[in-house]
Amino acid sequence: MLHDKGKLSNAERAYKKAIKIDKKFAEAHNNLGNVYLDQGRLKEASNTYLKALKLLPDHPVILNNVGNTLQLQGDNEKALSWFDKAINQDSNHVDAHCNLGNALRALGRFSDASAAYKRALEINPERAEAYYNLGIVLVEMGNLNDAIMCFNRALEINPADKNAYLALGQAQNELGDLEQALSAFRKAIAIDPGNENFYQELGAALSDHGEIEEAVSAQRKALEINPEYAKAYWRLSMNKKFTEHDDDMKAMESLLSRKGILDKDSIPLAFGLGKAYEDLGIYDQSMECVIKGAELKRNSYDYSISESQEQFDRIKEVFSPDFLASHSDCGNADRTPIFIVGMLRSGTSLVEQILASHPDVCGAGELKDLRMVLKSIGLSAEERQSGLVPKRLLELDAGAFADLGKEYLARIREHSANAKFITNKMPNNFLYIGFIRTILPNARIIHCIRDPMDNCLSIFKNALLNDHGYADNMSELGQYYRMYQELMDYWKDTLPEFVYDQRYEDLVNSVEEQVSSLLQHCGLDWDDACLDFHKTRRKVRTSSNAQVRRPIYTDSVQLWKRYEKQLEPLRVAIYD
Repeated sequence: MLHDKGKLSNAERAYKKAIKIDKKFAEAHNNLGNVYLDQGRLKEASNTYLKALKLLPDHPVILNNVGNTLQLQGDNEKALSWFDKAINQDSNHVDAHCNLGNALRALGRFSDASAAYKRALEINPERAEAYYNLGIVLVEMGNLNDAIMCFNRALEINPADKNAYLALGQAQNELGDLEQALSAFRKAIAIDPGNENFYQELGAALSDHGEIEEAVSAQRKALEINPEYAKAYWRLSMNKKFTEHDDDMKAMESLLSRKGILDKDSIPLAFGLGKAYEDLGIYDQSMECVIKGAELKRNSYDYSISESQEQFDRIKEVFSPDFLASHSDCGNADRTPIFIVGMLRSGTSLVEQILASHPDVCGAGELKDLRMVLKSIGLSAEERQSGLVPKRLLELDAGAFADLGKEYLARIREHSANAKFITNKMPNNFLYIGFIRTILPNARIIHCIRDPMDNCLSIFKNALLNDHGYADNMSELGQYYRMYQELMDYWKDTLPEFVYDQRYEDLVNSVEEQVSSLLQHCGLDWDDACLDFHKTRRKVRTSSNAQVRRPIYTDSVQLWKRYEKQLEPLRVAIYD
């Protein structure tokens, strides 16, 4: 009763008294573990559950609890065996299936996690939490429509779940449905109007769709609630052009200089100030901030450039010249897909915005679908962990490759049932050009190229996600860029004329000529709307979403020379 009322310290004392009376009272040990768990005392909870387990070695509830504490401590691999033991004792243990899904999701085993959540829902179709978690996994797998159905089902069961509304809004935004996304975010805000993160997410969605003034307003609302909300300041800096050393800059400077500030707050503030100082032409101070943010960010995760080299080497090993030559007639002949690839910040968003302005083209954005299709053939534990291309590709026949192409087409058709062409602007699909050629031989591939120093500067000064681990160290960034260049040279040697190069500098200096050639390559008739691409209203989920709302500009060409001295480690890594 005390535990149910939230009086955890009193409950702890009561359970300890029960155990003192009867040391073999397994339920008291287990319940004491539950109290420790709710107090965040995970190691004590684990030890207490193990004491209970000695008294009842096969009890599914206790087995599940041991796994749960391991999972919450981040030891997901060990947790799996405990959940399996619990399920072996009770195949209908809903909590064990849900927790198994959580551990599998944390390990990146999304398909297995999906199966675990679905099993939980077979046992209890009214488990809102399982629908929510299944939806999160489906988003990771790129199955946005199914994810949205899961979030809506979770909300039918529990209409007060603000986190389900948040996840629903994020999925709707990813799908490009701004109206539905905004509706979901506003419902989350109605439930918890004091939650600054909900306003921040609302602002991010508005920014993605080019509603910059409304986006800024939402970020300012987040800052009204929490004037120290670093992430909102960073978002704000991305959506405004600084023309003076204003109150926003002063607030960011004050927060960044505060004693005891956490790295997770210093990082967005440093990058945000870097952008602000660059807007004002104060380049030394801009790069000083960027370097500080990048160093802090690089210290927050593990990355090895040698593992990236291994990934590149495996690609060439699997998609060898002999393999590509012997599979030249494979795949699905459909011409719908257009892949826009290249290094991040190379102009991929601009190229997609131009193409998406054509009435025959659906610009679907950065889709995970190609990677998910590749994963569907089955990965070894090593391949799953390291991102290596699966060797099982070598075992597939022509029919299997055609089916994989069909699967990709079905996935992208969720974005448009009727468009003649559908783009996928996931830049690092340059890694999978051999796979694309094998499953979709008539797909168009547009390779965006930019001056290497400008390209890498733009990567370095934008706070990218940690799945681009090379981005926050100049030496690693330069080495990765060289590996990318070598791989693109390899594709052009083994698959001549399959890749169309679009140089950023050519595009911004000779717009009409370059757009005409681009449309011709894609099999599209000329359309004037492609020159007025900045007027096209659609989702552009990238750090350049404000730039693609502007007409063609050349501000970024040779920008690296403003930072030439500080970028010397980058130049050495690329060219020496």
